[in-house]
Amino acid sequence: MSLTTAAALLGKTKGHLSNVESGRDAPSWDIIAFYENNFHADGQLWAAYVEVQTGPRPPQRAPAADKPDYPIPGDASEFIADVTIPDGTLMPPLFIFEKTWRIKNSGTVPWIGRLLARDGAAAGYGVPHSPSHTPIPDTMPGEIVDISVAIRAQPLAGTSQARWKMVDKNGWKYFPDRYEGGLLLTILVREGAPTPDLRRWA
Repeated sequence: MSLTTAAALLGKTKGHLSNVESGRDAPSWDIIAFYENNFHADGQLWAAYVEVQTGPRPPQRAPAADKPDYPIPGDASEFIADVTIPDGTLMPPLFIFEKTWRIKNSGTVPWIGRLLARDGAAAGYGVPHSPSHTPIPDTMPGEIVDISVAIRAQPLAGTSQARWKMVDKNGWKYFPDRYEGGLLLTILVREGAPTPDLRRWA
């Protein structure tokens, strides 16, 4: 579809749509809906829009000069397994479940008082809902730990993805330059889908 045709169907100017696509203008919900429906974004465009619109404000932090010198030498994490809800699990809208990951403290630094923080909006029409922070059990070097987060699937049908990163009590990331994706969850929501098997897989 040409930009001219899209602008005519939306009742917008071609210049405005061009600015939206280049990031100079913010999109309105009706533009998002038009692109979502006409280009089969499968919920991903809605998810991105909702995340931008509803994302939490950054926490109040100490001045940048007081930022911890992370990563800590010897601090390392290793992903072991998805224990529940494998990536790509099909489920009905608003289904409530517990996602569990298994990771290993593969470094030499004890994990004490750490948190798993949702990266991006923790709720929205097109994204799964979860607590913004979940405590990580204290884990000594060499130990393996299961981390569980309560999640409710989004109401909008389609594929969605959510990410979590390990942070301290002030929200600073322990691995700012490592594990870019963090811990991931990908689900596929479809009206009338069967209830997924919640047994532990690992």
